[in-house]
Amino acid sequence: MDKGIRPFCNNLFVQLNEERRRGLLSNLQFRKNVRITLMEEFGITEASASTHYNHAFKTLKELNAELVSGLGRPPEKNNGGRKKKATLVAEAVTLLLGYTPAAVEFIDQQYTECVAAAAGAIGPVDVVDQVPNGWDKIEGGEEVAPAKTYTVTRVKDGAVIATGLLLTDAEALCAKAVAAKKAKLAFA
Repeated sequence: MDKGIRPFCNNLFVQLNEERRRGLLSNLQFRKNVRITLMEEFGITEASASTHYNHAFKTLKELNAELVSGLGRPPEKNNGGRKKKATLVAEAVTLLLGYTPAAVEFIDQQYTECVAAAAGAIGPVDVVDQVPNGWDKIEGGEEVAPAKTYTVTRVKDGAVIATGLLLTDAEALCAKAVAAKKAKLAFA
């Protein structure tokens, strides 16, 4: 054959598209006929024939989208009907945290009202300037040792993974690494 695959496919696409538009071929039969003809004429694979069909489809769609109306995926099904990952992550965060501008405003308002009510009930609080080294002072005047924090390291090379974690968080991080079959972690 004198012509290459692309020009042949483009011509065949236009010829059979007219039959499809007249109702002589369904969209499925049209696509199948174009691909099978290409496979028989040129001895190419089905995947290659599909690639040439898609190229002809996109070319004709750029020239005149009306000629290929009804072919291909509908616009809302682009990307295989899947949502983009960024959209999925944003929706997941919204669902998990219940974040909406109205919710944040409501929480801020509730917090402000609570703080005002608590300040009125407690009265003035004494400020303590001198606190023993390493100790925290709570409102009632009682001295409390600060919560112990842990550092998580990789056992193999001693690399620091996280610091300043509470015991439960450090244990959870080590357990998560074991569950994911990652490097063994230890905390101290």
